[in-house]
Amino acid sequence: MKSFKAMILAAGLATRLRPLTLSRPKVLVPVQNRPLLAWLVAYLWAGGAEEVIVNTYHLSEKLIEYVERSDFPIPVHLRVEKTLLGTGGGIRNVMDFWDQRPFVVINGDILSAIDLQGVLRSHEDSGATVTLVLKDEPLFNGVKVASDGRILGFRGGLEQHLAFTGIHVLERRVLAGIPAGTPSSIIDCYLQLIARGEKVMAHVVQDEFWQELGSLNGYLQMHEEFFQMSRTPVPGLQVDGKAVVHESARLGSGVHFDGMVCIGAGCALEHGVGIERSVIWDEVTIGSGCSVRDSIIGDGVVVSESQEGVVIGSEGRKELGTEH
Repeated sequence: MKSFKAMILAAGLATRLRPLTLSRPKVLVPVQNRPLLAWLVAYLWAGGAEEVIVNTYHLSEKLIEYVERSDFPIPVHLRVEKTLLGTGGGIRNVMDFWDQRPFVVINGDILSAIDLQGVLRSHEDSGATVTLVLKDEPLFNGVKVASDGRILGFRGGLEQHLAFTGIHVLERRVLAGIPAGTPSSIIDCYLQLIARGEKVMAHVVQDEFWQELGSLNGYLQMHEEFFQMSRTPVPGLQVDGKAVVHESARLGSGVHFDGMVCIGAGCALEHGVGIERSVIWDEVTIGSGCSVRDSIIGDGVVVSESQEGVVIGSEGRKELGTEH
């Protein structure tokens, strides 16, 4: 197995997940009661990563606290950005972390079972400067790919279009084309490489599991899909129609669940509470007789009346389906 260093891009404001991300950075959003960061580090470690760095800006103090008290299988470092540097600037800002080997960068809002060793082999065999992992996802397709696997550009044109999964392999020399300390997009850097004739290649996956946590509806749907699965695509995920209830949650008499349900740590569900197709974060109290349907309830919220089709966080609420 080839070893490598990896970066998780996690500095963004995650505006599409507000109000939930007003109190947690996106990379700490829980999936089945486990923060995304824990899933991502486990994925990278299983794929051959020996060390990981995470950039952070929004609510960085919460990420620092989480990393300091966590027991990861490999070292996890943080790099705080004083101003948002974007995807290109963020990668350039950790230049001292990289060695001479190709390195892996992944977005901090995905769950994946894509074979990273296969991606690295593809990168090496093609002699690419950059390799992007692409997948046919009609909602996201926008990457133009030639018949020989070269990436031609992003959006527009008549060539084959595929979606970027947020997983890429880069050679260290790419960093020379990114200005230091300046906000920039890594896609702009790739376009410059393409214009110069550098090999920016596609590694296309078909049936390998990949999910993006891009929106509130998508977050709820992700949990619903896991509930419906018969086999787990990622080690540790609970599937097969079973509710996910943290061992520290307190359930009163007559509490009942219907469909996909996820209950976080320290929650208190009082007598007669009903939960249906909803994700409940940590330290939530739901009063007697209340029902919660098709909703996401954030940390520490007290629910005193029935809720349906809403997202409630400690900093506000939003109707699901009104994410723009």
